[in-house]
Amino acid sequence: MRRRWTSRVAVAVGLLGVVLLVLQVAGFDPVPARVVLIGAACAAATWVTLDVLVDAGPGWEVDVAPAVPEPSADTRLATYRRMLDSHRQGAGDDPAVRDALARLARRSLAHRHHLAWDDPAAGQHVHPDLRTLLGAQRPLRPAEIERCLHHIEEI
Repeated sequence: MRRRWTSRVAVAVGLLGVVLLVLQVAGFDPVPARVVLIGAACAAATWVTLDVLVDAGPGWEVDVAPAVPEPSADTRLATYRRMLDSHRQGAGDDPAVRDALARLARRSLAHRHHLAWDDPAAGQHVHPDLRTLLGAQRPLRPAEIERCLHHIEEI
């Protein structure tokens, strides 16, 4: 760094001497202080331009890591939750609720852990009670729906 600045100053002083000599030989009567100030301004502008164009530096691009959403920030989960709450408050048992819960559990597992439902590694994220309830071939009761929702939120 020091070497670069030393060479720049030496080149600037040499060019300034040449300019003053050329102006004297050409018959002009230059004022040395003014020529030095103009030479310093031109040298500074040249140095700034060289520093900007030659050394790109770290750059302006920022690598943003994808954010991991909180379970409460999952809009699809919130939508399914509202739908299932309305089913739970309804009058009759609907087998479509179990199917909706199964879809919700599969999507939550895929979205949060990038695993398929039948993947062996999914067993550590899915509660066994949830698998049992979703595998039942009967309509779910309101308490079971609540347990399923709780387990799905924990995925």
